Amino acid sequence: MSAEPSGPRGLGGAIPLGPGMPARPPAPEPLAAPRPAAVPDHVAEPQEAVRLPAAPVDPDARLPAGFAKLSVQRAYGEPGQDAFWLTGHSGELESRLDSEYTRLRPDDLVLHNLRPGSSMPPSEILLGLAEWSQGQDPLVRWINVLRARHGAELQLVIWDDTDYDIPWELLHLTDHQEHGLVAGILGALVTVVRWTTVREAGTTPFGTPASCAGHVLGYYAEQMRRDVEVFEEYVHRAHIGTPRTFLTELTRPDLGAGLVYMGCHAEYGARAHEVRIASVSWSDLNRQAMPALRDGSTLVCLNACESGRLFDNRGRGENALRGFAELFLRKGAGGCIATSGKVGDDIAHLLIKELVGRVCADPDLPVARALREFRASAVARLPDPLSWLDVGSRAYTERQQEILLVLYSFMFLYFGHPLTTLRLRVRAQEVRA
Repeated sequence: MSAEPSGPRGLGGAIPLGPGMPARPPAPEPLAAPRPAAVPDHVAEPQEAVRLPAAPVDPDARLPAGFAKLSVQRAYGEPGQDAFWLTGHSGELESRLDSEYTRLRPDDLVLHNLRPGSSMPPSEILLGLAEWSQGQDPLVRWINVLRARHGAELQLVIWDDTDYDIPWELLHLTDHQEHGLVAGILGALVTVVRWTTVREAGTTPFGTPASCAGHVLGYYAEQMRRDVEVFEEYVHRAHIGTPRTFLTELTRPDLGAGLVYMGCHAEYGARAHEVRIASVSWSDLNRQAMPALRDGSTLVCLNACESGRLFDNRGRGENALRGFAELFLRKGAGGCIATSGKVGDDIAHLLIKELVGRVCADPDLPVARALREFRASAVARLPDPLSWLDVGSRAYTERQQEILLVLYSFMFLYFGHPLTTLRLRVRAQEVRA
């Protein structure tokens, strides 16, 4: 796909109309400076200050130092052309991004294209993302300005209100020798978290970070019961097979779980009734009361295929994106890890074991930072060169498997505050006679 914008100023005057967002207003023409005028004698000056009525304020207009917000909004252009536009800002008012052009949805590069029987080689997705990144120069330059200013302490929140499944964490960044910036993949160089509009008052990734602490409450499908081993060091209440008793636990206000974990299969669809996890529909789960999550001290981890994808709920008359990450955040979870594509059971087990190990090794290390280190470790294993081998040869097949494992690592997305932490209760050691 060409990286050049399509049509005059993008997609022919495309109008952004993403879920929960008004249409993008046209840029106002500059007005002439007002002329000074004398106050007429008959106008009396007030003796006391006049109280102004309350006005709505965007709580995220000014961010904490080191935080940045990239907003991704849907745009509509010509029929059949889904597009998006970007804005970005940080605590420094001079560091802003406003994409001059709308961009086309990069359908061929989404990670859920990686599935059994797919004709898309993993190397083509990774190389395609590198080429696509070259067309995102304003975004790359904006992130590099923030990297130069904040270094390893930069916290980037990607607030994506589209259902385009763009793998932003795989954006390729350029180097900048003057500022000591190295080239590489965004999610391995910068702490990146995801967010989407959650229709719950005060729910934002810029407030107070959650300190998730307690035992593990787990649900495991029969095919994924090996995941129980991941938590053998911690106090753990495991439910295997039917999710009924597991869901009942979430109705207990005094549950005290630091981590709610689901190792199972999920199904994604374009409509609410097609979206399921552990054979439970999104609608059924949405109706489920979950007072166990209300105090925000529980992290939810969904090791389930495509559980991190969002669907457009306009079919039910709602201008909103819904999904499992959005659902658990709205129910009160302190954060949510979910996957954007299909990961095979064996590989998912190995990856989640490594990821949980990193998150739990240092309870003071933010979950998002641990995920960044997890991705960086995966990138370090990328083969060089990526391809240039005879298609169908054994060496080619092995290289594709190595690249696939790296892309699987980037399927794990974290929704929540960048500084949220997790401290699991360690199982008491048995005393031998």
